Amino acid sequence: MRTEDRPARSITSFQHPDDVFEALFQSIQGGEKHVRPPIVLTPDSPFLQFIEVGYALRACLEDRSRRDYLIQRLRPHLSAIIGTLPASLLPHGMLPRTAPPPGFRPLEQISDAEVRAWLAEDGSLIYGEFQRYELDNYFEAIAPLIPPGGVMVDLGSGLGKVVMSAALAFPFQRCIGVELMGYRHAMAIERLHVLLALARQGLAALPSPLTPDTPLQLPFGGPAHGSHLLDLAARIAFIEADMFKVDVRGASLVFMYSTCFGPLMDALGDKLAREMREGALVSTTTYALKHPAFRLLHYFPAGTIAWTSVMLYQRVGPLATLAPATAQAAYEPDPEAWEERVRRDLAALDGAA
Repeated sequence: MRTEDRPARSITSFQHPDDVFEALFQSIQGGEKHVRPPIVLTPDSPFLQFIEVGYALRACLEDRSRRDYLIQRLRPHLSAIIGTLPASLLPHGMLPRTAPPPGFRPLEQISDAEVRAWLAEDGSLIYGEFQRYELDNYFEAIAPLIPPGGVMVDLGSGLGKVVMSAALAFPFQRCIGVELMGYRHAMAIERLHVLLALARQGLAALPSPLTPDTPLQLPFGGPAHGSHLLDLAARIAFIEADMFKVDVRGASLVFMYSTCFGPLMDALGDKLAREMREGALVSTTTYALKHPAFRLLHYFPAGTIAWTSVMLYQRVGPLATLAPATAQAAYEPDPEAWEERVRRDLAALDGAA
């Protein structure tokens, strides 16, 4: 297994399909460094309730006299907080910086259930992706289980790196990314356009034209034909949508970079169990799928494939014959230690103001 990226091979000309593959892989790196713009506040925004609760929480953070109350409201929900303070409340968070519109409620009028739901959504908005060497490790690990054809779906696909890489690496019939954040979806579409333009350029420059029947060797997925590259545009799609509202019953592999999905894993397990067919695969990071409809095929501890643990599951058994799912307990920090860190972080924010 690799532990860091190899030096990038300079592609100065396209002499072989391998040169095209390498140029395309290189073109979709570096997404973790993108700028995260604030959410736009509009009357029809799907994030309107998220923004309202976020504004109420941030108002308590910014008013030093109300910080004890903020800590009191967050403390029962530590298992749903990624890090110490919720990311959206920090200066680099994605909440709009404009004043709240009339009618937004103060935190005192917002229920604990709404706060917990907000924290779960806040965590799911945090962006992360595999570095190239980690994705290479992952592809090598799952390659023996990926037959030709099938549909790969990435829930929470971000800027599209895994979707486009999987379409290059494996003989999937189709690779689909589902992303809720509009700006990330737009960036994935833009990166796809760059990828396809580069593919056309590379294929046109090959000394021998690639035909649909030209034998190819895929980087991880074994033998294929020229149609794999020639039909790349038809095999990749991105959807701007809530992953809970997209049906994945046709997927042969569902991928989730789920490191920030902790509070959502029970609901995701239930959704996938109801929709996926027997034999289909599900891949998660950091958090396990506890639903009895999924059998663990491989567990890769943190520090092997990637910086975090990676799990690969298979959908098994008719749903009606399985025992009910049990709720999983996410990691929850010690409340006293958490509060000490919060107060330290708040003091640091005050000092930086």
